[in-house]
Amino acid sequence: MRSGFGFDLRSLEIFVATLERGSQSAAAESLGLKQSSVSQSLANLEEALGVCLLDRRSRPLEPTAAGRFLYDRARRLLEEARGTRGELISGSFGKLHQVRLALVDSLATAVGQPLIAVIKRHTRDYTLTTGLSHMHGHALMTRHVDIIISDDRLEDYDGLERHPILAEPFVLVLPASWDGPVDNLRWLARRLDFVRYAPQSLIGQAIERHLRLNRLELPARLHLDNTFAVLRLVDAGVGWTLATPLCLHQAGLSRLRLAPLPIPALRRQLTLVSRRDELGGLPSQLARDARRLLEGDFLAELRRRHAWVAEAITIPR
Repeated sequence: MRSGFGFDLRSLEIFVATLERGSQSAAAESLGLKQSSVSQSLANLEEALGVCLLDRRSRPLEPTAAGRFLYDRARRLLEEARGTRGELISGSFGKLHQVRLALVDSLATAVGQPLIAVIKRHTRDYTLTTGLSHMHGHALMTRHVDIIISDDRLEDYDGLERHPILAEPFVLVLPASWDGPVDNLRWLARRLDFVRYAPQSLIGQAIERHLRLNRLELPARLHLDNTFAVLRLVDAGVGWTLATPLCLHQAGLSRLRLAPLPIPALRRQLTLVSRRDELGGLPSQLARDARRLLEGDFLAELRRRHAWVAEAITIPR
């Protein structure tokens, strides 16, 4: 049965052999087929594709323009297919061909470079993207990426494996020059603007949900789409915000004043999520390495500057 593409690997193999051997009879001999089978396969291929592939008046046979195009593509497809078969037979598929990852920006900033080194040891090729984390789950479920490390655990979906990376608290972030009270957010919002994350971001949605649960209606004047922009405005004295230690580490701003939230605690959990049983032990290995890397520079620096914040961070063993 011919595939919906109009060709299959066997028909491409016959077509390539015919051109390289110069005749249908020579192709049939090299492939161990009858000449009538070769002729029928070529006719079916031309009919399925709706183009003439061979100039049957020439000796040896020559391709038409369409035939030359297909010949070049078919050789590459056959080479890839033979390589795939060889790897499966030999069992040399332990190293993955390509892995596509999507990370939250703050994690990519903190451990991106050493994590890429780990990925390279386990794959032949890779891609790594960041961006708005609310799109990462969709990208994983539609097979545009293979692994995400995100604040979206995709709890509503089956067939996934999940590895916790980090749980961190949100803290109150103020300009370094602020010397007023930090125990009443309504009072604070009357003196400094609340700098919000864009509503489409998962971190922004988590903050807004927590404020609503605590019946805090704050003026909606400033909405920014990334951590660096949010914290820059705070650093400039324009306002205050809620952020996590990893977000602060990403922005690289050490002058800001941090304080515990005067409302019930809000936390963010980052989790590595992948489709189950597709990548062998790579997801769990990457999760272990990500945790190890976070325990290094990031947590060590946080302990030096804000020990009380570091104590509230959980990195699973």
